[in-house]
Amino acid sequence: MEDGRKLQYVVTCAVSILTSTTGFVNTWATPMVMKILLSETDFQFDDEEMKWFFRIAPIVLVVGTVLAGYICDKFGRRTILLTAIVIAAFGSIFAALSSAIWMLYIMEILWTFSLAIVWNVGNIYMAEIVDPDIRGGLTLATRFMYYLGSLLMVLIGEAVSYRALNNWIIIPPLLSLAAIYPIPESPYYLLKVGKEDQARKELSRLQQNSRTEDIDTQFEKMKMHVTMEMQNPSSFFKFISNKRYRKALIITFGLKLFYILSGTAVIQGLYRTILKEGDMDLTLTNMIQIDVGIKVGVDILSALLVDRVGRRILLLWSFIGCSLSIAVIALYFGVRDYYTQAIQSIGYITFAALIIFLISNSFGLASIKEVIEVELFPLNVRVMAVVTLYVFGVIDYPLQIGFMKFEDSAGRVSVFWTLAVIAILGFIFTYFVLPETKRKSLKEIQEMLRGDDNVSEQEMTTIQERTERFRDRVISG
Repeated sequence: MEDGRKLQYVVTCAVSILTSTTGFVNTWATPMVMKILLSETDFQFDDEEMKWFFRIAPIVLVVGTVLAGYICDKFGRRTILLTAIVIAAFGSIFAALSSAIWMLYIMEILWTFSLAIVWNVGNIYMAEIVDPDIRGGLTLATRFMYYLGSLLMVLIGEAVSYRALNNWIIIPPLLSLAAIYPIPESPYYLLKVGKEDQARKELSRLQQNSRTEDIDTQFEKMKMHVTMEMQNPSSFFKFISNKRYRKALIITFGLKLFYILSGTAVIQGLYRTILKEGDMDLTLTNMIQIDVGIKVGVDILSALLVDRVGRRILLLWSFIGCSLSIAVIALYFGVRDYYTQAIQSIGYITFAALIIFLISNSFGLASIKEVIEVELFPLNVRVMAVVTLYVFGVIDYPLQIGFMKFEDSAGRVSVFWTLAVIAILGFIFTYFVLPETKRKSLKEIQEMLRGDDNVSEQEMTTIQERTERFRDRVISG
């Protein structure tokens, strides 16, 4: 760990504790609803109440994401992350006191709102405070900690009683509060709101042991970058229509759409069928544990590789793996319709293909796209872009319904072949459209998208002049 940026690693650990907390509490329903259905609690759901409980999360995620975007730019990244912790803590209190279904509704609303804040603002915060050569890896580190928290909830939730878990679930939010409270605010946000002295102070903290001249130069570059970006149009209409943002919009919305169409939800809906075909002695709960475990392990590998081999390479291999694994499943079910007894003896192939799909999807597509989303947009529209992309993801639900109707009319095999072709199209899109952003600063990425190869001579002259004036003030003082 480099001494000069030790605080950046400490901040990553703090944000990771927070993301693991959100993963922990927002996976509460996986083990706990089963305990309610098995009458292991002192109150019960009826079918209608159960439906409403699971309808809460998608609605609150969208509403919470929009609100998070608004308050993030108004009050700052660190402040909003602290707010998310307080909200999660209140949700945990309702869980501990729960004695009726309405209390669980409030619990779910609070936890989901907290998740919406952390999932979106956390990525923005990490992109703005971490150096370019380690930005991708540290951002993904906070992501796999979310899945680690989810895995812990699944394992612990099965081992303890409903009441015992709820009585102690306030602890993770309290640990997150202790971790997040000391971290610095984003210098980019502080410059955006005109707090230059505080921004320079926070930059100095994040670049410990760096020479004063280096920090001065970096600060002046950052200040000029923020000033230039804030002069550009930032209304929602301009964000959608302005040519300046068009390339970033095409890339990020394209990747988002290919992720939605990659077949994740369709494959998850076939867990029971694939386990049966493969004659696997696993329950649906075991499959969920394997799924989350794969996400934890593969995200760790992605975090280690993303700043070394690059975003594009991981995404390209991810699309290849997804396409080939779905093609194998399509081929199996296609042949099985005609040679049932012969082909079922090798049904384990579908389970192996499923594991390859989960690994491939987590390896790049499910994780790298979120790093790219915050890297490609300038400061003046960064929050708006992340919020818009998340809301755009709502089309996942009607698309999945569309796939179900397509399956009813054309058959399951046709759905699988369609998903395999879509993954190949995603590969082609990534290869020809997505630029590599590894080891590039946020400023350099914007210059690359605009087609500027280098910082202009006038800009460098201005930076040097400001640095010299600062040195003169220090010497004369």
